[in-house]
This record gives sequence, C-alpha cells and structure tokens, in this order.
Amino acid sequence: MIRNLWSRKIGFVASTVLLLTGTAHAAKTPPAIVATCAACHGINGVSIIPTFPDLAGQLSPYLTAQIRDFKNHTRADPLAKSIMWGMAATIPNNEIGTVARYFASQNGPASGAESAALVAAGRKIFMGGIASTNTPACMACHGPNGRGLPPLFPRLAGQHATYVTTQLGYFKQRLRTNGSSSIMQTISSKLTPKEIKEVAAFTRTL
Repeated sequence: MIRNLWSRKIGFVASTVLLLTGTAHAAKTPPAIVATCAACHGINGVSIIPTFPDLAGQLSPYLTAQIRDFKNHTRADPLAKSIMWGMAATIPNNEIGTVARYFASQNGPASGAESAALVAAGRKIFMGGIASTNTPACMACHGPNGRGLPPLFPRLAGQHATYVTTQLGYFKQRLRTNGSSSIMQTISSKLTPKEIKEVAAFTRTL
C-alpha cells in the first residue's frame, strides 16, 4: 500500500521534473538518472522534497556503496526498504559508477535557513562534540565544512535537516546497519532527540 502510494507520487514528480528541465537537458544526463533518480533527487541531485537527500556534490565512493547496498538489501532502514530497494534494482550494475560520478560532479546544494537557536547549538556539537557524554565532534569525520572525507564519510553540507534527522534516528535505533554504520550507531546513541535536531539544523546551513 505504502509502496504503491510512493510509486504514484514518484511518477508524478518525475513527469514534473522532466517537464521543467526539458528534453535537451535530460538528453545530456545518464539515462538511469532520468528514469530512476530524478523523481526524488532532481536531475542535478538537488531534491525539492526534504524526505529525500540531496545527492549533488556527494562523494562518489559513498554513493556507489549506498546504491550497491540498496541493491543487495544490506541497507535495510525503513526508507530503504519502502523506496530505494525498488529504485536501485532498476539501475544496471555497470551504470552504478556512472550515476555516482554524475551526482558527485554536480554543484552541492545551497545552504538553507534554520532556527538560529538550533543552529548555534548544533554548531557546538558539530565542531566540538559533547565532552560530558564523550561524544566526538562531527567534523572529525565529515570535515569542518561538512563536505565529507572519502571514501566512508559523506557530505552533510546543505543536506535537508529532515533527512539528516531521520537517518540519525535510524542509526540510533540500529535500523541502519550497512557499511561503517557501527560508528554512527555508537555516536548517535549518545545524542538526545533535541541534539539530533540541532546537528541537522546546523549541517543544513553549511
């Protein structure tokens, strides 16, 4: 039921994206992106739906690993199961690298506006961690500008706060277990729901 609803919504958004971008632009874009990715992530990897992450400027090795994990079902968080398992299944194995490199080559998303109070608190956690709970600074793995450290640690700069909050929640609940997620499970377990929102608000502004 949920998957069918999402499929109809994705189909509508895909038609809108192609209508707005035009066939000339679409023709220069890898076919798998037009057919599979654009509906939720945009032709250039900048999503207009906060539930779905921006892929523009993301690290190519990271994107490659995530697509493969969606295809083999080792990334099995709720959003992965309901949407990305089906979407990734349509991308041929020999096109995964092409898709990842394409999005990595796009300009990253612009920073967004968030609550000043949340951003200020999130900046402290991102840059300095939380000494009282022995929580490391996010910048240690994602860089002081939030653009990530290849190959394991993804770009967070400009990412939708809704998406970051959701994923940190998945790590905290151990619903996301693929790749090097054990690191994020440990770190997120130390964060309160309020602190998660603060970090997500700050990374959105980077």
